[in-house]
Amino acid sequence: MRVLLLNSPTILPDFDFIARIPNLGIASIAGNIDDLCDVHIADLQAAGDWRAFLSRTLSRLSPDIVGISAMSFQFKDALEACEMAKEHGCITLVGGYHPTLMYSEIASSPASEHIDLIIRGEGEATMRELVQRLERNESLEGVLGLSFRQDGEFVHNPPRPLLDLSKIELPNRDARLIRKGFYAFNKPIDAVETSRGCTQGCKFCSIQGMYGRSFRRFALERVVADVHDAVDHGARSIVFSDDNITLDPHRLMRLCDLLIEESLSHIHFYTQASVKGIAWKPEVAEKMAEAGFKFVFLGIENVLKRNLEFYQKGGTSDDAMRAVRYLRDNGIAVSGGLVLGTPDDTKEDLWTNYTLAKSMGVDLPIFYISTPYPATRLREEMLAEGLITNVDDFSKYDGLTANIRTRHLSDKQLQYETWKMFAKYYDVRWLLHTRVVRNYPLWSLKAILKLYPRYIWRRVLYTLRIRSEQDFFEQDVASRVYSKGYF
Repeated sequence: MRVLLLNSPTILPDFDFIARIPNLGIASIAGNIDDLCDVHIADLQAAGDWRAFLSRTLSRLSPDIVGISAMSFQFKDALEACEMAKEHGCITLVGGYHPTLMYSEIASSPASEHIDLIIRGEGEATMRELVQRLERNESLEGVLGLSFRQDGEFVHNPPRPLLDLSKIELPNRDARLIRKGFYAFNKPIDAVETSRGCTQGCKFCSIQGMYGRSFRRFALERVVADVHDAVDHGARSIVFSDDNITLDPHRLMRLCDLLIEESLSHIHFYTQASVKGIAWKPEVAEKMAEAGFKFVFLGIENVLKRNLEFYQKGGTSDDAMRAVRYLRDNGIAVSGGLVLGTPDDTKEDLWTNYTLAKSMGVDLPIFYISTPYPATRLREEMLAEGLITNVDDFSKYDGLTANIRTRHLSDKQLQYETWKMFAKYYDVRWLLHTRVVRNYPLWSLKAILKLYPRYIWRRVLYTLRIRSEQDFFEQDVASRVYSKGYF
């Protein structure tokens, strides 16, 4: 049997400007079925003209099964890829966060026209059993975690229990059809995971819908072997894609020791982390820097106590200040995620977050707008209050587009204020303090040469009153480019 696994081609332009990371999930599934079938994977984000690439690939490989992974904002293009696969006579399946969280709605909507199967939750074991059943021409009833079409209707089998991570094989990076075009700050990048899940239960997060409130660890020896494999395949930087790697800071420090012992500290490592995990003690950031960590996405979320309580986040702004300081003092650049737009937020509340991010010295703040992702408590509560202004168009659920309003601000006002924050933060003065320039001078120079002529031209047009601030705002909203709007 021939299997082709894909990642949706949809990108976030602002994120893509800094990094494009290959999908780890499809590589992991490939590594757990490659003894059963002929499997290839392709991350369509690096395909250029993805439709032409997919058409050629379908003709050349003639796969029996085509599976595609998608998040909510990527699902529209995933449906188009399924339609193309059906035209080539393939069995089609979808998986990943959006299909897992919305499987019932997808199955009962016109969107399922070109979908044969839905994998819910972790895909390694479900995909393996699916291939075995199809090879033997057996019924799909009882395949846990699978929804399948039968007599024109979808049947939803019971969910699959969380997997024993010790039984998951390493990802198969040799199965990649596209091996170039993945980067972070101009360095070739790959992804490795050390754990799955998070126990914190934040109101806006959809991880609970995938794993529940759980935290499972891969053996550190397996993690190091995976890092070596990624390096052997050309990676010069690696992102640890864990949901919350700092839930166990002692383990993170042991991992750092192993990376140093294995002479891997020359690789640039990135990860996302909780404020509490980094603020716990300065030794965490010190050890991370020694092991080669250069960039951390820190989930600051919000600096107002009432908003942290609303999101059901622990910690305080003092914790965030301390975490940022520990990382920066050790030469690690900090991207801080701030989630704005709780029901009671005013314009002043939004800008309080901006001011504190500035005072903390966050290198790359991301001013997210609360997004009512499927199957989250945030969505339930905001729906009940009538605060969601875009209920059904998930292509705009990218974290940066306003799909909600507050009791004091419209969705357009939310969009405008966050756009102004990006515009104001990334000015010329930002270059003087950010660690991004120190850690990545070549990338920074290229970014400056690309962006600053645009900024200067905008300033000229604005000064001559040829274009207004509102004109630039509307232009950026139309192109979905929000974080490079300095004028």
